[in-house]
Amino acid sequence: MTFKIIDVETYASPHNLNIDNILENYLTTCEEIKNALKECAFQHNNTEKGFQIELHEQLQDFFSKFFSTKGLSAYSMGYAPMIVLESDIGVQSKTSGKRVYIEIEFRPNEFKDIVKFQIGYKHKLELGILVVAKNRENINRRYTTMPDYKKCKNIIVALEPECPILLVGLDGEWC
Repeated sequence: MTFKIIDVETYASPHNLNIDNILENYLTTCEEIKNALKECAFQHNNTEKGFQIELHEQLQDFFSKFFSTKGLSAYSMGYAPMIVLESDIGVQSKTSGKRVYIEIEFRPNEFKDIVKFQIGYKHKLELGILVVAKNRENINRRYTTMPDYKKCKNIIVALEPECPILLVGLDGEWC
């Protein structure tokens, strides 16, 4: 079976943040990321891992390839030298030395990811991108603790973290 992305919604925090000013250091825009995601279709191989883990791995691969086409290396990177916390994907700017950290979250760890972004902001983080389901039921309706876009947006709005965050909500359909 194939899961085709049909909708991508984004929210930037702080609310007055111009995401594209940051993303130009990584040779892209928010709209380009959204459009590239809308062209994605992910395979469900019916492994014992389950689709959320397969989707997580395939999204990591997507972001690695997306940034490599721009001449940037994307791989797991640490947030701070004194703490062993790795991002799902990290991309370092060739001009500023700063980083975009990407967390793909289909488990109930959204608070941990926001804290990791805040720690990274004290070091090299220029932008944290949190990718979640826009409608968790389209991914796995039985997994009721999966974070969704609306919940994560409300958490970010309530917390008002210092660090710049781009929340990305994905929705799709099975083909």
